[in-house]
Parts: sequence; structure tokens; C-alpha cells
Amino acid sequence: MLSLGIRHRLLVSHLFAVVVLAGAFGAFVYYTAAQQVIERLHVQQTGSVALIAQSLDPAMLDAAASDATVHRALVAHLQAAAHNNSDIDRVYVIRRVAGADRVLASSDGDSAQAARDSAQSGATALAAVAGDHGYFAGIEMHGSEVREKLYILRLSAALAFLVCVLAALVLSRHLAGRFLARIGDLAARCRALANGEPLPPRRPGPRDELDDLAHEFDAMAGRLRHAAQGREQAHAALREANERLESRVLSRTAELEGATVKLRNEIESRVHVEALLAEAALTDSLTGLLNRRAMMEMLGQGAAQLEPGEPGLSVIVADIDYFKRVNDVHGHAVGDQVLAAVANRLRESCGGAQQHNVARWGGEEFLILLPGVRLAAACKRAEQLRRDVAALRIGADALHVSLSLGVAELMAGEALDVCLRRCDQALYRAKDAGRDTVVAAQGALFATMS
Repeated sequence: MLSLGIRHRLLVSHLFAVVVLAGAFGAFVYYTAAQQVIERLHVQQTGSVALIAQSLDPAMLDAAASDATVHRALVAHLQAAAHNNSDIDRVYVIRRVAGADRVLASSDGDSAQAARDSAQSGATALAAVAGDHGYFAGIEMHGSEVREKLYILRLSAALAFLVCVLAALVLSRHLAGRFLARIGDLAARCRALANGEPLPPRRPGPRDELDDLAHEFDAMAGRLRHAAQGREQAHAALREANERLESRVLSRTAELEGATVKLRNEIESRVHVEALLAEAALTDSLTGLLNRRAMMEMLGQGAAQLEPGEPGLSVIVADIDYFKRVNDVHGHAVGDQVLAAVANRLRESCGGAQQHNVARWGGEEFLILLPGVRLAAACKRAEQLRRDVAALRIGADALHVSLSLGVAELMAGEALDVCLRRCDQALYRAKDAGRDTVVAAQGALFATMS
């Protein structure tokens, strides 16, 4: 594989850059100039053929098709037009009928061949003669002048390209020589530094990046010498510091382990207290059931999840009959015992996942939430709850209590407070019906189930 030195690499890189840039710029200039020449030629053609078309009389053209004298006069007119403009080679007239062109006359005599040659040439132009007879005047320009101008442009571009390449070679050679001299000086200083010898004096030269590099190299050499002298001292100090740090880390680690154990115990205690507080905020302290606030949140979530066409949720509100009489006759301690016993029986009767859907609604009232249960099934559940509580015998006196229950179903789109109000109305009707009764509310209708 060919290996090039820095000098040759600089020459090749500069030459490549010049070839690419000069070639691209020369091509751009050439094609731009050629395009301008062609555009000027097109404008000139368009103007010339338009003037010739304006000078032609449609009536004369109609007559020239059948009258030889008029035809000769037309040819003479076309020859005069070609003679007056040195850039025009031929002038001819065609008539376009049903999409086909028929040559009428040409300035060079052989009208048919001239028109065919002109139609195939790129240096032609057509212009319509006034009127709607379908006549068109056409011209063919001399192509030699255009070719000559384009040849001169190509020759000029090639000469400019060669001049740029030669200048790049001379300049690259000069720059490479100066650059290599500075690099050689820097290499000699690197060898002296590596061998521990004094640095040689720098060669005089212009203030540039290489000179800045030499200054920085000298400064670096001085710093390296100072660093070498202090390296052993730093190593000794580092070993001593490591020993002290190791002893301090061991001591600190022991302290942190003790603090971590203490902190973990404190966090566990605080988490337990927070869990108890959260449970106390959501449950009734006497019965252990959900309180009204927690049940309202569950009711709101259940109502928000209802979709039209799906089963709604049913609500049962139960009230202990004659509970005030129990407190008055047997005392509040027995009343609390009755509340706890009824709450426990309601929780057991609901069972499964729904045992957490029972709440102390207030005083001696309880609310049971039945998600996804229609009204008929909820009424059966309420009747079973009534029987389960009626079978209770509470305390040393085997106290007997009963429940009055109101049942309602919340439908999709219905407001929650409307359903709860309807359920309360059903409960009041159960009390009016003699208590120990289940009453269901459906819309404005109420039905006693037991």
C-alpha cells in the first residue's frame, strides 16, 4: 500500500480541493453563460419571427397557394427578411390544417425540405400570422455563431481551470515546506524532553498556531519537571491520607448502620400508626364497619362506573326497630352491644367480597351496597338479612331485635342522592307498615316484600 508523507499529502489535498472547487465553479460559470447565450438567442428568435409574422398579409398567403406570381412575390419577401437579418438562415411560411403542417413558401426555394430541416433543428421559432387562417411564419437561425460562442466559453473555462491547478501546486509546495520545517523543530524538542535533555532553541518564524503550540510545549515541559519532583511526595501523602480515611470510614460505617436500624424501626412504627389512623378515618369504632364518609366514596365510585344497558347497583338501608326503647330500658351499654351484634350479623350475612360493603349509616341505621345486583335480587337479599337479624338473641337477657329495610336500585344516569332519597322513603314506609318489614322502591312505586 502506498504511504505518502505530509508534504505529498498536502500537495494532493490542495490539488484535490482546487480540482473539485475550480471544476465545479468552472462548470457552473460555463453552463450559466451557455444558458444566457441560448436564452438571448431564443428572445432574438421570438422577436424576429414575430416581426416577420406581422409583415405578412393573410390575403396574400391565400393567393400564393394558387397564383405563381404572388408565390414568387412571397418568396422574395421572405428572402428580403432573411437578408435584412444576418443571424437568420432561412425564413418560411407553413399552414396548419387539422393538425398537419403544409409548407407554403421558403426563402431558400426548396420550401418543403427547408421546413423539414428547420422543424428538426433546435434553432427554430414559429409565430402565428394575424387572422384565423392557420398560417405560421418560421425562421431558422445560423448555428455556427452559437457553436463558436460556446466553444470560446469552453476554452476559457479549461484555461482558467489549468491556471488554478498550477497556482495550487506552487502554493502547496511552499506551504508544505514551511509546515514541515516547523513540525521537524517540534519533533526535535519532543525527543529532547523524552531523553531528559535540555530543549533546543526554537527556530524563528511567524506567530501562528504552530508557534503557540511550541510555547505551550515548553510550558508543559516545565510543568512536567516540577510534577516529577513532587510526585513521590504526593504518593507518600496519599498513602497516609488513605490510611486515615480507611479508619474514619470504618467508624462512620458503624455509626450509619446503627442510625439505619433506628430509622427503620421508626419508619415501621410510623407506617403502622398511619395505617391505624387511615383505618380509623374510614371505619366506625363501635361496629368496625365502614363509616358514612367511606360508604359515600364507594357509592360515588360505583355510580360513576355505571354504563347504560348494564345492571345498576342496589342499595339497602336497614334500621333497628325500637332502638331508643332498648337504650331507655336496658341502658346504653346494652344498646352498644345490640349495634355491634347486628353489625356483625350483617357482615356475616353478606359474606365474601361484599362483607366490606356494609356501613354504619348513622345511629341505628346501616347501609348495604350491592354492586351489579338488580332490584329483585336485592329484595331477596334484604329479606334474608331481616330473617338473620330476627334470629339473633343478644346479651344475658337474650334480647330480640328486628330490622326495617328499604331497597332501591340506582340506574345509569340517575343522581345518587335521588336513589338514596327513594331508599329512605321505602324505609319510612316499612316503619309505617309495622316495622320488621322490607319495602322496595322502583320509581314512584313502593312494594312491601314481607
